[in-house]
Amino acid sequence: MIRIGKIKLNRDYVHLVLFMVVQSIICWWAALDYGRSFQTAQFSSAQLPLIGYTLAITATIFIILDRRIAPQWSLVAIGISVALALTSIIAKESELLYLLLTGSAWLLIMAIPRFGMQNYFGLTVFSIVMTYTIPVAVFYLQNNYLSTTFLWKLAPLMASYLFLYVPSFSHQRQINQLISAITGLLLVIVIFLQPLTWQTILAILVTIAVWFSQQSVGRMRFHLLINAAVQLILMFLLY
Repeated sequence: MIRIGKIKLNRDYVHLVLFMVVQSIICWWAALDYGRSFQTAQFSSAQLPLIGYTLAITATIFIILDRRIAPQWSLVAIGISVALALTSIIAKESELLYLLLTGSAWLLIMAIPRFGMQNYFGLTVFSIVMTYTIPVAVFYLQNNYLSTTFLWKLAPLMASYLFLYVPSFSHQRQINQLISAITGLLLVIVIFLQPLTWQTILAILVTIAVWFSQQSVGRMRFHLLINAAVQLILMFLLY
């Protein structure tokens, strides 16, 4: 429990809210940053249910991977995300609707233990889904089109998911060290493909520091919050 004056808060739910906020910023940051350079970019009412969808999805991720909150709440959050995706504002864009429902469907598969998606394959699909659902939806709603240039711009985001969430998807520490080395190298290569600035150099140093931490410590107690904080720093540096 966390005590604030006379108010007692459940630590797990505080962590849940913090993760939802930070991870939601991460999901939106690249799209908003890239889209703001276009005169066509504008805020629309369709983005309001998408904000709710993002919060529901990030809550689901925390509940599934943290395992301290009753797992049935992940199903409730998934249901909320589907309901928000089906709102008339979003549903009128059929491609966007299918995209968001794909994200909800994958998290439903992750939430059911018998499917066994807490592994490296699950990590790969998770990274792709998180990179190319919400950010793509944000960009499309803001600009009313989609470009391959923007999809390429999301490569560092996907690489960061692959690298940071290795300990969250597997407890096999020895294999995790190898996978972390591979995904960490991939992230560094993707960063090197960006214009070389002090921000990209700092992002590489952050990646290396996290890799050493994963090698020596592995999965830490507040790994999801740490992942979110590190990923947010990388997004600020790279976008």
